[in-house]
Amino acid sequence: MTDLTAPSAYSGLYGFHKYWGKKPVEPLRALISVLSDAGDLVADPFLGAGAIAREAAALKRRFLGSDINPVALRLASFNMNPCSTEAYKSALQHLSDTVRSTILESYDVEGLGLTSHLLWEEGVISSVWQRPVSGVRRRLERSATNADYKLSALYEGYEPQILRDLVIFKNSRINANADLDWKTLFSGRALRNIEILIKAIRRLPSDVREVFELTLTASIGQMSRMVFAITSRGKTTGTTTGKVEVGSWVLGFWRPKQHFEINVWNCFEARANKLARALPEIPVPVTVGKTIASVLGDQAAVYLNNQGALSLLREVPESSIQLVITDPPHGDRIPYLELSEIWNAVLDETPCLSEEIVVSNAAARQMTMNEYNARLTEALQTTALKVKDGGFVVLLFNSRHQKEWQALKALESAEGISLVGALPLHYSARSVVQDTRKGAMKTDFIIIYAKGKPCSERVRKLAMVPGWISHLPSCTKIKNAR
Repeated sequence: MTDLTAPSAYSGLYGFHKYWGKKPVEPLRALISVLSDAGDLVADPFLGAGAIAREAAALKRRFLGSDINPVALRLASFNMNPCSTEAYKSALQHLSDTVRSTILESYDVEGLGLTSHLLWEEGVISSVWQRPVSGVRRRLERSATNADYKLSALYEGYEPQILRDLVIFKNSRINANADLDWKTLFSGRALRNIEILIKAIRRLPSDVREVFELTLTASIGQMSRMVFAITSRGKTTGTTTGKVEVGSWVLGFWRPKQHFEINVWNCFEARANKLARALPEIPVPVTVGKTIASVLGDQAAVYLNNQGALSLLREVPESSIQLVITDPPHGDRIPYLELSEIWNAVLDETPCLSEEIVVSNAAARQMTMNEYNARLTEALQTTALKVKDGGFVVLLFNSRHQKEWQALKALESAEGISLVGALPLHYSARSVVQDTRKGAMKTDFIIIYAKGKPCSERVRKLAMVPGWISHLPSCTKIKNAR
């Protein structure tokens, strides 16, 4: 059970996309292995990017999953059946031949060459970076010239023609306002080039089109005005170099006064090359069914759906699932749909915001703590009905607030359900979210429930893991966990 205590960093397909709240893969794999057998039915009604789905299928379990977030379902579907390296590289070369030069011309400064990065500070370009034509230097830095401003101004009036309007709510937690739009978040040059990519991607064959749409969502954050400039690296050790480094788009819609504008083609190509290295040469196909019945009847291995957790669970027969393992929304920790709006707009998807289970600081959405608890309680109690005797419900959870544990406590009152215990969910490194939130917890918890009398051998294996407790973590212990 070392997989539960020493997870690795995200790699391969799991490192491709910066989807919110990803969990380390090794603990998921270990839990599925210990709490179910090959051929058993495993379910995840809060699918996310699909790590649980992929691991369950790899372990020869049948799987049911859903997520209300369209980009999550797209990622899960891709992770289940990725295209081949050859097909992806061939399509990438086609895109390069088709649009690369058109995009790069918008960064080609007369007499100075191609720009890779521009460092902006309150409307002024303080530095310009270029890739060297040859040699070992990683970049060439120079001061801005009139030609840089002239080239930027040439595209600043660009208006999006393909991208649908963004639907953003006022939410101070993520620095969002209802008037945020594409022009606020991206330069005109970036928008022009993003839409050039979208047009070209939509003309690709269907077997690679969707993965390139996801590639664009995976890279679009670095194309925005939300890319921080890191100026204090090494500050805590007293060894600062004074160099400015490129940061990244972090959780929210923060627009720093000092930010980078990065060459759109370079962003896209770098992310595409990373994915190309992770793709299989010969994918092993997984049969994905169009109905739950196809999985229950063994005609398909997996069923995935873009719907809310309750909608999926209500369709599943009672006492049919061996293991429900899921990462439900953690109260007001991450407003998934609000944060995913840029991605979903790129995919031309419109999520069903009204059915999300979440606490949101966006007053217009009326997603209160009471509403969250009522919805999650109903989802978890419905889950209990669908699990068979001897089966398990595993929840990955994290909250500083006792109120947000109400639904988990209510699960224990469901018929036949009992709390088995809990474990700390370790990460290979602290995430941005965990590092920056005031009073943030430093670990998630794996909360394990059983229906009926659980297999003693399965429970014994879990109880051997360091940090095991046989009760629900208290809010105090959660706040102090390390």
